[in-house]
Amino acid sequence: NYACKMIDEFKDKNLPIVTTQDWHEENDLEFSRFPRHCVENTYGADLHWKIKERLENYEKWFTVKKRRFSAFFQTNFDELIERERIDSFDVCGVATNICVLFTVEELRNRDIDVTVHSAGVTTCDRLMHEFALKIMKEILGVKILEGDEG
Repeated sequence: NYACKMIDEFKDKNLPIVTTQDWHEENDLEFSRFPRHCVENTYGADLHWKIKERLENYEKWFTVKKRRFSAFFQTNFDELIERERIDSFDVCGVATNICVLFTVEELRNRDIDVTVHSAGVTTCDRLMHEFALKIMKEILGVKILEGDEG
């Protein structure tokens, strides 16, 4: 798992690790556009067990629970970045064309350097995946690590 590899590398360097989780209310408005998913306090909203296991007891692990596409919307992400003095992000996750794209866009709006690991992001639509990577690279100025470069 690519995310686990990244976690191990960041822990070895004692770097902060931020995970985000979709965290929807039972009758979230988003379910009118997308299938029901990641309902708060359910198995579907939980981090993958391999990720949780690696991060358990890691002092520099922070989590942001989000209700919309961007990890910044009505969360404490800005405060976390400022408090921990984070000036760059390496990104992996799902979905490339939704959560990843809109969170990366917000990071770039704050002039934060971003590297997206293409082997560590995915979505259910290959065309949208490629389009999102292109937008992040060509419009947002994000570095895209191709393949297994991480």
